[in-house]
Amino acid sequence: MERILCPVDFSETSGRAIEYAVYIAQHAGAHLSLLHVLHLPIVDTSETALVASELLGEQKRDAAVKLDALVLEVENKYGANRDGGFTCDYILKEALLTDIANELTASGGYELIVMGTTGLDNTMEELLIGSNTEAVIEEVKSPVLSIPATAPTPSFEKIVYASDYSEEDRNALKQVVNLGSFFGSQIDVVHVVKSQEATHSEEAEHFWAELQKLFPNVPLNFQEITNKHRDEGLKAYFKKAGGEVLAIVRRKKGFLRELFTQSLAERLTYQAEVPLLVLHGQKTK
Repeated sequence: MERILCPVDFSETSGRAIEYAVYIAQHAGAHLSLLHVLHLPIVDTSETALVASELLGEQKRDAAVKLDALVLEVENKYGANRDGGFTCDYILKEALLTDIANELTASGGYELIVMGTTGLDNTMEELLIGSNTEAVIEEVKSPVLSIPATAPTPSFEKIVYASDYSEEDRNALKQVVNLGSFFGSQIDVVHVVKSQEATHSEEAEHFWAELQKLFPNVPLNFQEITNKHRDEGLKAYFKKAGGEVLAIVRRKKGFLRELFTQSLAERLTYQAEVPLLVLHGQKTK
């Protein structure tokens, strides 16, 4: 991993995301860019256009000062651009976040987006739906690591990957293994079934055998667990196993509603402290 993008809005939540982005950049020896986006105001007259232009100019100058301060903080605290093993700069743009994130990941070589999330009632669905994070996940074809303000100190010792035995799992796990390699992560691949049947056991054995061939010498653990409510089963496993990052696959547009209401049965109700790595599924050719 060579380049990481971290959108910031100078909030406490984005501050926590910066900590995670720095942590990854340190271990991967990557370049980290802090991105702040200014949205162009909608105007209907030349007079309001002039006022809007002046306001935008003030916002841009203010944002540049704050970004300079953030980069300096990363340099002083973590040794970026010095002897900390990674580099850091900032990008300030007037655009939609999804547009610039798409451009930077498509042509700028950024391989991972790390950004903060905010939500209501601390449920995972409400955490993401309607937020900038959800929009980026939906529109940008790059892995996104979403970090809530209540996330603990960054650590990647245990990554839990939610599997459904699909073809996308193979490619998604390659990305998880690649990320985990920088930290020596234990990766738990978990599949939840509503009831245990012989066919499930056979499929599980076949899947696990395939994973062992695909990822030799990787610290993988596979678990098929039974729970009438898949969301509850996965949540219970994550907590019991001491998971630190939950990884899932984005399978299609609108995946959040599909994932959190149907693919994992009832609504997935992870508390807001769970860092969530969303990967884009690609079938094996």
